[in-house]
Amino acid sequence: MRSIHLADASSRDAYLRFVSVRAPSPPQRVVDGRPVAMRRLLASGEANTHETLADKHGEALGQALIDGDPELDLELIGRPIERTNTVFLDSSRQILRMAPDLVEVILDPFGQEKERRAPEDRFANVSEEIPVRFTKTRISRADAVRRFAFSRTLQLWHTDGLSYEFLHGIAAELDAADEMVLLAAGEKARDPLVLQLNGLPWRAFLEGRVNHSGYCLLLRLSNLELKAPPAKP
Repeated sequence: MRSIHLADASSRDAYLRFVSVRAPSPPQRVVDGRPVAMRRLLASGEANTHETLADKHGEALGQALIDGDPELDLELIGRPIERTNTVFLDSSRQILRMAPDLVEVILDPFGQEKERRAPEDRFANVSEEIPVRFTKTRISRADAVRRFAFSRTLQLWHTDGLSYEFLHGIAAELDAADEMVLLAAGEKARDPLVLQLNGLPWRAFLEGRVNHSGYCLLLRLSNLELKAPPAKP
């Protein structure tokens, strides 16, 4: 399990463990009582693609398809694909022997390119000496699910009695208020959370649940706010 350095609203801090919360398994698909499995099958070979056939036959491709079915390779079609490897191609569809340089493309809300730049290393900031802290932003749970798309959930775990008391107190406070609190990293508590090297920057909301048998403290992660796009100029 990975760790996070967390401080509460009273500036009490602790190093805690967190794990990813997995979604429940989907219903099993069966036909006549037997499970259905997805398989990938080969559709054509390199010599049977439309581009290759167009280069070979030119304007006579249509008649060639009628006369001889050159797009069908009965030795290859239908073979199961077990393993695949990623191959990079250049603009001429030639295999690159070395991985290309990555370029980060910045788009505006309308999908138009704004900027291109070399990607920079983004370092994790959740287990640093400066803890992740509460911000002044609190939002009700009902409003949060309408304003943000939460694509990942982490659960904070206690490791001893003191961390149990620490996390249980946070969960009880948030559950009683029916609110989620925004967390932030950095010296001024303004930075999004980055969980690992070159990981995505997340807007993180802490949600607490308490009942007679214990507590549950969840870190809801989002990098997408649900709002109408600005009007085009």
